[in-house]
Amino acid sequence: MTLEAIRLQTWYDSPLGQTAARMIGESMGRWLKTNPSERTLGFGFPHPYLENLAPWIGTVLGASPAEMGVARWPKDSDNRFSQVRTDALPFPDETFDRVIMTHLLEGVQSLQGTLRETWRVLVPGGRVLILVPNRGGLWARRDVTPFGWGRPFSPSQLRAILEESLFLPRQYCYALFMPPLEGKRWLGAAATWEKAGMRWFAPLGGVVLCEAEKVVYAVPVIDSGTRQSSRARHFPLPIGNNRLSER
Repeated sequence: MTLEAIRLQTWYDSPLGQTAARMIGESMGRWLKTNPSERTLGFGFPHPYLENLAPWIGTVLGASPAEMGVARWPKDSDNRFSQVRTDALPFPDETFDRVIMTHLLEGVQSLQGTLRETWRVLVPGGRVLILVPNRGGLWARRDVTPFGWGRPFSPSQLRAILEESLFLPRQYCYALFMPPLEGKRWLGAAATWEKAGMRWFAPLGGVVLCEAEKVVYAVPVIDSGTRQSSRARHFPLPIGNNRLSER
């Protein structure tokens, strides 16, 4: 099930939502600052994270599923988000260096179609940064937050669907270790929870972050004899009719 953009925005405007966005955004920023991009697609509902990540993501366009609706971003300038079909993005091949995908995979009907379209619009070697609820975390058990809706993932499940969609997972981590509770006491200790969680109980984090690279396989060129040329041309593997299991 895909949550509506207005519900997501309302939650992220709350004290708990703002704190969660800050904790998750810090983890995203540690990765992006070492590998910045010039052209980024925000896919799903990445709105709460984009402003803080601005130094490392260049020019941003956004796409939200039709069933989610569109929330304006940025608020003080021309809107850059559009309503799309997740399995038929309105962008040419190899348009973006990076895709930031949040509040998307847990709710889409076709994991395969969504990830294959993401692969198509990335340049060779481009990367997708994915945020999904952690199947083993507390937040997936509380449906009063967006991370308690849809299908949660374990890192191994996420890795499997990415590899089947021609992505090579490069790194993953857990984030959001504070309990999903309101109150100044809990919110004020969020940074402490985050440090302790990363060190002592990482698999209980509320979300999984994964960065994966678009893989384009090299196919050797065969000359007129039996020798193989040392040159290689790059071809994407055929998509075919393989289906991803809906996890």
